[in-house]
Amino acid sequence: MKKTLLHISFSLLTVPLFAQVPPTAQQPNDSIFNDSIFFKNQMQEVVVIGYGTKKAGAVTGSVSQIKAADIVRTPAQSAMQAIQGKAAGVSITTNDEPGANPTVRIRGLGTITGARDPLYVIDGIETSGLNGLNPTDIASIDILKDASSLAIYGQKGSNGVVIITTKKGKKGEMKISYDAYYGQKYIQRKVDMADSYKYAYYNNYALGSSSYFNFNQPYNTNWLDEITGTGEVINNAISVSGAGENSSYYFSASNYKEKGILNGTKFERTNVLLKNEFRMMDDKLKISPFVNLSIAKNSPKPLSAFTNAYKQAPIVPVRFANGRWGQPLRDPSTGLVAIDGSDRFNTVANPVAQLANVDEKNRNVVLIGSVNAELKLLKDLKVTSNFGATSEWAQGYTYTPTRDVWLTQNPSKDIDDYIALFPNNPVINTLQQRRSSFYRWNWDNYFTYDKAFGNHNINAVLGMSRTTTNISESLNATRQDVPLQSNYWTLNFSSYNGNGTDPILPGNVVQNSATTPVVSLAYFARVEYDYNKKYLVSASIRREGISTFQEDKRWDYFPSVSAGWIISQEDFMSNNKFFNNLKLRGGYGQVGNGYGSRPLNLLLFQPGAQYPLGASSAPNPGSIVPGQVDPNLTWEVMSEIDFGLDFSILDSRLSGVIDLYSRRSDDLILPIAVPEVISPDDVYLNSGVVTNKGAELSLRWQDNIGDGFNYWVGGNFSYNKNELKEVNNIFFGDYVGGNLGNGVDTKQVLVGQPLGTFYVYDVTGYTSDGNLQLSTNKVAAGSYLPKYTYGINLGFNYENIDFSVDAYGVGGNKLYNGKKAQRQQNENIENELLDSFWTPSTPNAANPKPFNDRPLASTYYVEKGDYLRINNITLGYTLPQVFKGINKMRFYVTATNPFLFTKFSGFSPEISGSDNGNPLGTAGIELDAYPTNKTFLFGLNVSL
Repeated sequence: MKKTLLHISFSLLTVPLFAQVPPTAQQPNDSIFNDSIFFKNQMQEVVVIGYGTKKAGAVTGSVSQIKAADIVRTPAQSAMQAIQGKAAGVSITTNDEPGANPTVRIRGLGTITGARDPLYVIDGIETSGLNGLNPTDIASIDILKDASSLAIYGQKGSNGVVIITTKKGKKGEMKISYDAYYGQKYIQRKVDMADSYKYAYYNNYALGSSSYFNFNQPYNTNWLDEITGTGEVINNAISVSGAGENSSYYFSASNYKEKGILNGTKFERTNVLLKNEFRMMDDKLKISPFVNLSIAKNSPKPLSAFTNAYKQAPIVPVRFANGRWGQPLRDPSTGLVAIDGSDRFNTVANPVAQLANVDEKNRNVVLIGSVNAELKLLKDLKVTSNFGATSEWAQGYTYTPTRDVWLTQNPSKDIDDYIALFPNNPVINTLQQRRSSFYRWNWDNYFTYDKAFGNHNINAVLGMSRTTTNISESLNATRQDVPLQSNYWTLNFSSYNGNGTDPILPGNVVQNSATTPVVSLAYFARVEYDYNKKYLVSASIRREGISTFQEDKRWDYFPSVSAGWIISQEDFMSNNKFFNNLKLRGGYGQVGNGYGSRPLNLLLFQPGAQYPLGASSAPNPGSIVPGQVDPNLTWEVMSEIDFGLDFSILDSRLSGVIDLYSRRSDDLILPIAVPEVISPDDVYLNSGVVTNKGAELSLRWQDNIGDGFNYWVGGNFSYNKNELKEVNNIFFGDYVGGNLGNGVDTKQVLVGQPLGTFYVYDVTGYTSDGNLQLSTNKVAAGSYLPKYTYGINLGFNYENIDFSVDAYGVGGNKLYNGKKAQRQQNENIENELLDSFWTPSTPNAANPKPFNDRPLASTYYVEKGDYLRINNITLGYTLPQVFKGINKMRFYVTATNPFLFTKFSGFSPEISGSDNGNPLGTAGIELDAYPTNKTFLFGLNVSL
């Protein structure tokens, strides 16, 4: 049974009302910036809500809108990455690895094991992200944030909904647009590591020796410089659009290429989009087909190379004099690194060799499409049917020169030594190939009744929705001793070339698997009413069932209600000179979360059990069910109440939005260690409560000076307090995560603390011999989740010149320096450690005495994650119309992420982790993470 909010407490605020569009060089003298009608026009802007649209001034929920001009201002391969900091309450953690997805969280995190990402809807097509869509094809992004707006989407909207509307043709002559840019990428910040002399000094001290490492080493390698270089990005996009009396068209094609700063990384994506609209039967019938094809190629490299570049000793060469790869080998007689050294003084890989020995390529084809049909049955009644689908086909291979890898690790050995080590089957190389397919579709059918009579306006929606997702299959195969060639897309598995006993790889391995589809079926209704354009009411209900749960737990209701009062329209405000617009609104709603990474409707059988049966009680082989499924398992339910205030003052030059919200997620699904007699493994049960309470503020000032100069200054601030409020099961134990790969965990789920909390030993000082003195018990040391985020934007247009700056910042979060904490034996150290470490004469130094032991997880490695980054600086110039037929030609230069202000000592304070922001994964832990880039580019916009 769902629980409602029994109490509300607000910490303080955060939320933008709608993102307003800054003036651009295309519209330097648009009247919207020259008089007080600006806010009124904005209030008439249309925003997209669930299964319909609405004028911004009549919205009673919390919705942020970002227009095309704000999306393309920061060139990026993903539109979500481009809008970072432009919507309050929307936390976007970018990832500069070529082809990577950003991590998006809307109003905090309300689940641990459930789905965490928002729902993306592209022209009615439900998808899981925007990486397959060219940002220049997007007209607007509407972000639904509060439960009263989300309830119409039911469990699919539990983490917010991002609705994307693509561009379409406009009536008039055919228009052709061309957009292009070229830029170079650089690592934004480097960690200053010790050189060979300082490395020897530090580690000799740690080993209690003055000569273990000779101070006069023959090599001094800067490993980060060896594995990185200047990246490049180039983008070309062309579009053709137009419309006639009964049809419109929009066609675009684009190509995006990126060479990463990590040597060998590449990404390329080609997009083709077609969108039409056909009107028939005297405009009673409208049919709108849409299709977007994305073809991507990716050449990734292991990100652990960054960690290895940090840890590997500078005294190790990239290659020895004879051309063999450098390894941490020391000659005990001289203390020098030598190819035939008998002492391996650390276990860190050579990162340059690591990149050279990994040959991985992936190809991905994503086809999304929809057909929308809208039929006007009566003057005020229409029916809409929308079918959307996403198909994805992926293939890839990883070629590993197994023999060469062994020779890399043993530079004094040769091929004969390798053959002697594995006489039965000396594997030369291995090739692993992957094939997978994914399919999801949604079909929405609904009636819309829209009636105005007198001072009354009613809009009602009634419909049903069916979604089937998780239709996927994968094939993985491995073969040994493949002939050396330039690519490995084809592989013949018809013959078997292994004996299954080789210690490197047991011959061919072929794995084929398919997933169980997840079906969602829902019926929904919504009624919106306003009286005299002053009093606004909206209510919705959705009854939804999902196949994830067992039959009697599949269905539930998700209601919402919201209301608004446009105070500025009241008679008593008629003589008011201060407020141009003032609206108070509030809402309450519930949504479910019924889908995540856990198999909730699947019984897994594990072989290997022995049962004593028969008269002899002899053991008989059998199977067990390692993880039972609780038959009462049901939805996680998020309930939220939201209050907002929208206003504009001073002749609409200053506008803003304030939101306060309290969100509670009940029936949190957690793994519970029940008695072994019930299940030997954890069982997922509805056992907890998570709360998110916060506030959002958006402000924008804009004005013009004279006829040729207009400017704007805006910003948003979001505060969120996340907390695991309770766990109501006595068998809930230590639910840990954040493993560093060396047996050390850094996180734990703790009642009374935010999700993703670091749970480590507290450093209370130094022992008498200079080691870290740790607390007896672990302490909560903060979460990677930020307590507040903020965005700043400013700019101006002066005649044909346009200039803009965007910034983004976070605060109140903690990060764990995982690469620094992976110390095992004679790894390199940061230069600053040598500035202040413990000695008998410096007992109050900032760092402990040099050590070579694996450290326990402690607050020594927990650092503040606050940062402010300048996301974008753009200067553009639009040429006067000197060529006939060219409507606009604009040149611009952009610096993306040019400046970063932070006290974090690692490569980057923006760390989403390797598992998409999993609170018990590596989110917030700098380990094998791709550093943030800064990019300088030149671009061109041409329209005909």
